[in-house]
Amino acid sequence: MSWTFEKVDIEILDNKLLTANEKIILILCKRFENAPKGIRLSHKYFMQRTGIKDHRTLLKCLDRLVLLGFFAFFQPQKNQPNKFTFKREEFQEYITKNLARRKSISKAVNAIRKRGVRQRVVGKNVIKLKIHKSEPSKNA
Repeated sequence: MSWTFEKVDIEILDNKLLTANEKIILILCKRFENAPKGIRLSHKYFMQRTGIKDHRTLLKCLDRLVLLGFFAFFQPQKNQPNKFTFKREEFQEYITKNLARRKSISKAVNAIRKRGVRQRVVGKNVIKLKIHKSEPSKNA
């Protein structure tokens, strides 16, 4: 068995704002900082390497690292790895792309949900009744 070591900035390890998962994710990203085609890592890679089991937990960690200014990322297309950057001058571009992509995904999911609810209601022959609030009678 051979051992390899990564040099980790002591400031990352001593940072009390970061959770253990966030530190590991940051170290994994730093590992590929000088890759020739840039940092391209998938959610699946992070989940396998960190032991995180839920996508929501992973996204919370990634979003928090972006919020704290450690890096920025976006997913170019569906089923492709995320692109990360540590260069401050590229942060705003990456964050804007990420927000636009998430907004379009959210719209699509909401449309699907609305269609699903309508289809379930039509399939069950449910009649929707409008309930009008009547004013109490003065004679009572």
